Amino acid sequence: MKSLREVIAALKCDNVLECFFGLNEFDVAVYKTLVGKTLKNQELARFLNRSENAVYKSLQKLIMCGLVLREKRCVDGGGYYYVYRAVNPKQVARKMEKEVEELRNRLMKSIGEFEIKFSAKQ
Repeated sequence: MKSLREVIAALKCDNVLECFFGLNEFDVAVYKTLVGKTLKNQELARFLNRSENAVYKSLQKLIMCGLVLREKRCVDGGGYYYVYRAVNPKQVARKMEKEVEELRNRLMKSIGEFEIKFSAKQ
């Protein structure tokens, strides 16, 4: 298991989304493309000049991370398709802030427990 110091020292992400959610550059590009838009997988693939399969895999990862929402749209005469849109970046930032605060609280609690445990042995 890596120490917290090692983890912090190893952080070399160009984008906070990569660090926080384990995304790659392409995933971040998909998210950025969707900000302020609602697009189909095929439209994203054309826009990003990538295969629909590559875009679909990225979208699934972004959905699992809570960064992209998928909506089902019905076609007149039957059938349906999906469109995708990015969660508002302000909401994502608040989510990251909340997780950092939770991590901070856990670490502070652990430090307090350490202090009590080892101070009692003196």
